[in-house]
Amino acid sequence: MKKKVVVSGSLQDMVKYCTAIYDMEEEVNAEHLQSIIADSPIFEDKNFYTNVLGTVSKTTVTRKSKLFTKGNVITIQIRYEILKVVDIDLTEKDEAWIDSDIKKLLEHFELLIQPFGSEAN
Repeated sequence: MKKKVVVSGSLQDMVKYCTAIYDMEEEVNAEHLQSIIADSPIFEDKNFYTNVLGTVSKTTVTRKSKLFTKGNVITIQIRYEILKVVDIDLTEKDEAWIDSDIKKLLEHFELLIQPFGSEAN
C-alpha cells in the first residue's frame, strides 16, 4: 500500500483539512468500506465543544469526513471547521488536539484497509 497525506489550514484560517490517498495493491470492496465508514462511531460527523473554565463561553469544532473509492485507490477527506461563539483566543493546544485527532483517525482507517497478514508500511 502506498499513501500520501496532506494536512493544511490552521486555527487562523478557522478551518483545517486532511486528504489521505491510498493506492492499494488490489481492488477494494468499496461497498463494504463505505458501509463501515458510514456507520462508524469513530468517523461520524461530529461537533466538539471547548469551554472556557468558569464561563459558558465555548468554541465549536465541527468534524466532517467523506470516503471515495475507485478501483484500488481510496481517498478519505476530513474537514475541521472552528466556529468561535465568543471572542476566545484559540491556542496551540487546540491545534494540537486537531492534529492528534487526524493522526488517530488515519491510524484506525489504515487498520480497516490493511489486509490481514500484510506488513504495515
